[in-house]
Order: sequence, then structure tokens, then C-alpha cells
Amino acid sequence: MSEHSLTRQAMEAALRTLEQQVLEEHAGTINSWLCPHFESCNPEARIYTCSFALRKEYANPGGALHGGMVGVIFDTAMGHLSSFYAGGMTPTITMNISYLRPVPVDGPVLVRTHMDKPGRIVNYVSAEVFTADAPEKTLATASGAYLALRTT
Repeated sequence: MSEHSLTRQAMEAALRTLEQQVLEEHAGTINSWLCPHFESCNPEARIYTCSFALRKEYANPGGALHGGMVGVIFDTAMGHLSSFYAGGMTPTITMNISYLRPVPVDGPVLVRTHMDKPGRIVNYVSAEVFTADAPEKTLATASGAYLALRTT
């Protein structure tokens, strides 16, 4: 995806289409249960923000979002942004997570992803999770590398 000709509307349309595709093609799987919902994007800053509806079934024994599920929402959000820039699916190569505070399951959480370095073979992406009520409180951060064999 050429960053020079990219508009917010085009980026939003592509990311919303990807979300719909996941819901339709992966119905009944974890991909559809934890499909991101588009919130905003900024092509100049290479940022995509999405939300995830959480369920109490995703909680750990302490009542917060299970750490593995935190990984799922990070990987999904960062993977969507990476796929957008690559023009197709980009499998995860590696992902690192820092758990800073408990992630609540009693409402939606937001994930802000940033394309740190789009590459010809590997995309480097970072993200942070927060709630709409307290966007200044980062709950967890992640960074990942995604295989980006471009199709466009």
C-alpha cells in the first residue's frame, strides 16, 4: 500500500472490509469471537485503533482478562494493520507483551496499533491496550514482527 496516496477513508474502508471478511469467513472461531471493531485510523501516523468486546468467560481466576487472551487481541489488531500494509495475510513471526495493569473484562477495550516499520519481507508493529474510560492508562503493550510478502 503506497503511503503517499493513502487517505483516511481508503484505510478505514480496507480495515472495515477485513473485519467483515473475518466475521463471515471465520464464523464460530476465536477469530470471529474476538474480531476487532474499527474505531479510528491515521494513515500519516500509520495508526489503527480498534476495540474488542470482551466476555467474562475470558477472565483469569483473578477476574481480569486472561494473559493469553491479551495476546490474542494484540496479535489480531497488529496482524490486521500488518495485513493492510502488505495487501494480504501476514503470519506472526514473533510477539512480545508487557503486562502493566489488569485488563478488565466488564466492557470493551481499545487497542492502538502503530506500523513502526513496514518492510518488503517483515513488518514491525507495536500496540497498547487501554479502556475508553481511561485512555491515559496503558494496561499492556506489545510489539511484533509479521511476515509481509507483499501481494500489492
